[in-house]
Amino acid sequence: MKSIIKIVFAVVLTSLVACNDFLTEYPISEVGVDNYLKNDDEIETAVIGIYSGLQDVVQQEYAILEMRSDNAGTRSGVGDWAQFESFTLITTNSVVANYWNACYSTLYRTNLVLASIENVVDPTKKQQFEAEARFVRAYIHFNLVRLFGSIPIADRKVDEGDLEGYKQVEATEIYTFVEEDLMFAIENLLSRDQITLGRANKETAETMLAKYYLKFKEYDKAKTLIQAVIDRGNFSLVTNYEDIFYQELGNEIIFPISFIDDNTDNSQSYSYYFLYEQGSHNYATDNMINLYESSPGINGEDLRYTTNIVDQRGERQGCGKFLSVSNNIRLSGNDYVHTRYTDVLLLYVEAVIGDSFQTSDATALGYFNAIRQRAGLAEIQNITSPTLAAERRKEFLYENKRWFDLDRTGNLEATITNFMNSQGLSFDKRHLLLPIPQRELDTSKGQLDQNPGY
Repeated sequence: MKSIIKIVFAVVLTSLVACNDFLTEYPISEVGVDNYLKNDDEIETAVIGIYSGLQDVVQQEYAILEMRSDNAGTRSGVGDWAQFESFTLITTNSVVANYWNACYSTLYRTNLVLASIENVVDPTKKQQFEAEARFVRAYIHFNLVRLFGSIPIADRKVDEGDLEGYKQVEATEIYTFVEEDLMFAIENLLSRDQITLGRANKETAETMLAKYYLKFKEYDKAKTLIQAVIDRGNFSLVTNYEDIFYQELGNEIIFPISFIDDNTDNSQSYSYYFLYEQGSHNYATDNMINLYESSPGINGEDLRYTTNIVDQRGERQGCGKFLSVSNNIRLSGNDYVHTRYTDVLLLYVEAVIGDSFQTSDATALGYFNAIRQRAGLAEIQNITSPTLAAERRKEFLYENKRWFDLDRTGNLEATITNFMNSQGLSFDKRHLLLPIPQRELDTSKGQLDQNPGY
């Protein structure tokens, strides 16, 4: 995040630490004894530590969610990174192992807060802290179950040596757990206008639960949640698409995972790895380029194309959405944009279409065309499911939504198969799930089973 980050966390609730301390209060190993937290201050510090954990979770998520789709790959096509685009993942892939570890480390932090929550004296803080922890717990489980399938459920604090904590449970149980945590979060989180940007809010939880319901074709439930976000009136589309990412903290951002320029503890490195010199991770595929160029704007290119894909050494395929201005390019402050209002509006359209092929619903068209107009595209009078999918792809390139969009709409296997075939490569549906990291299998003493085909 740019220099404006200096005021982001100035006031969180009514008594949170100063902004410069928000993400530097952790590690929690310096507070509490016997692996529990004893008072409001210690638990508040631990809540901050959850967000610090989320920073680790999203550092390399682009490899798993973008480079494994038809959106992006690598320029160099070598190393652990290339395994994602070629679907040649092995069980010792370091990116997958690091992702798993970051997820479960953050889940430990959420459950440490929840195990200590009765020690919070202030009832308002107690409600907020529990809701934040359960939101993050739901978010990570929702990702893990869609990526790995059957996984250990982190529904309690699991300490070293507790082999029961390695036990895998069926995906259906994980999904039920996610829904329960998200429902609690919705009931107890503050709205976006009541809490500083960078901490979980009600609208983020509502949007995530809406995606959950859309996955299971519960369209009315999803539409009700999305309508609640819209009706609350806390968000709007910014005029200039590029400003979403380079004039941060605008009214379109619902929930970012925040980073700070040139800060050894709270900067991110993904902007660095998107550079040509570092292998051009998230290098747009020809398929993605063709999608943009097949629908030029009224006065030229789709304006999202201009922002998202930039020239790197004579090749217009580089990621342009997170170009850092930090003094140290390895310590970038560009935020991970987890949820923004455009997503909400397009999810409304998705809920309206439901199991149908198309819609001409006036409200859905209004939302859809507002997004197209900002991109410099002409209005349309009818929205089909393929049109919606293409619009989401162009709008959210590099924002790690493509894989889950395809999964949610039931188009994942067919789309990836067709894409790989177009590259002269084959695709086996066993690769729809990631491999359980080998080091986790080795330390689980037989509690973990590898996914089929690995």
